[in-house]
Amino acid sequence: MKKSKTMELKKPVRVSLSRQVLTAMESMIRSGKWKVGDRIPAEAELARAFSVSHNTIREALQSLIHMGMLEARPGDGTYVMASDRFAVAVSNRLKESELPQILEARLALEKEIARLAAVKRTEEDLKELESALKDCHARVRPGIEDDMLFHAAVARATHNPVLAELYNVVIRHVQENLEGLLQEKQYDAGAMKLHDDLLDAIRQREADTAENIIVKIVEFDTVSIGGQFSA
Repeated sequence: MKKSKTMELKKPVRVSLSRQVLTAMESMIRSGKWKVGDRIPAEAELARAFSVSHNTIREALQSLIHMGMLEARPGDGTYVMASDRFAVAVSNRLKESELPQILEARLALEKEIARLAAVKRTEEDLKELESALKDCHARVRPGIEDDMLFHAAVARATHNPVLAELYNVVIRHVQENLEGLLQEKQYDAGAMKLHDDLLDAIRQREADTAENIIVKIVEFDTVSIGGQFSA
């Protein structure tokens, strides 16, 4: 009589408390409960919320800071810097790239985003775009934030989360490094006319027109920062 083979079972790996808290925090960032730019709760508040010690919270925070998803600002607090590890990796790559390469990548990305937004946009997307463009005209927020938010809304209108996330990383990099050069001309009459035309093309589902307008917008930005760029 043959002996039955014993099934080989792997011993379950116990996950530390700090790792569990890290995973939970990362999920909150990815889900948007903690958005990029937000200041997260203080250590004491987090310790109470997760029912763990301050040391456990500190370990989890340090891991996320090391990943680049969070940034500790002494005397101010801890802020969300990236929505996930993918965003961190792309952001780090952009920091190693030359400006012309970044502008080329932005143009290629925005051309496809404009086309897809014109094809896939919904009535809800149009309402969001109209609201964002209204803020651009009124210059509600400092710097080029309103312009950024309008283009991010166009990216969301593609209903492709990968494109939208990739675009957010690229445009954040542009904002952080070029805002001072762009903000003086970003909202002049010529720039705003192009944005009005882009919204109209998306509203009319004219993909080719939307793509052509995006080329002009990126060229306008490039002239504003004194660069040489051919689309």
